[in-house]
Amino acid sequence: MQIDIRPSNLALEPQHAERIVRRAGFALSRLASRIRRVEVRFADVNGPRGGVDKRCRVLLHLDRGDPMLVEERGSDLLALIDRVMDRVGRAVHKRLGIVTQARHTPRSHRSLVAA
Repeated sequence: MQIDIRPSNLALEPQHAERIVRRAGFALSRLASRIRRVEVRFADVNGPRGGVDKRCRVLLHLDRGDPMLVEERGSDLLALIDRVMDRVGRAVHKRLGIVTQARHTPRSHRSLVAA
C-alpha cells in the first residue's frame, strides 16, 4: 500500500507525516493487499483567520471499483489526522463488506459459550 502525502498550502512537520503513516497502517493494515494507493491532501481553507480552517482529504484507490474519498475538517491537525483515518478505516470496511466483530464475547453470552 503506497501512501502519498501532499500539503497544498499548509506546512506539515515530520510528526504529522509519521502520524498519518502510523494511523493509516493501523486503520488499513488488514486490507493493505486490497488497497493500491492512499492519497492524503491537506489545505488551510480560510488562511490566517483561524477557526475550523484545516481540511484533510483522503483518496483511496482500491484494487477494484471506484476510488473512495473521505474528507474531514478541523482546527487541530493531529486530531484531524486521527478523525479522518478512523473514518477511512470504517469506510473501507463498509465498502468491502467486512463485518467487524467485538473483541470480547458479551457477558450475557459467556454462559452459552461455556456450556
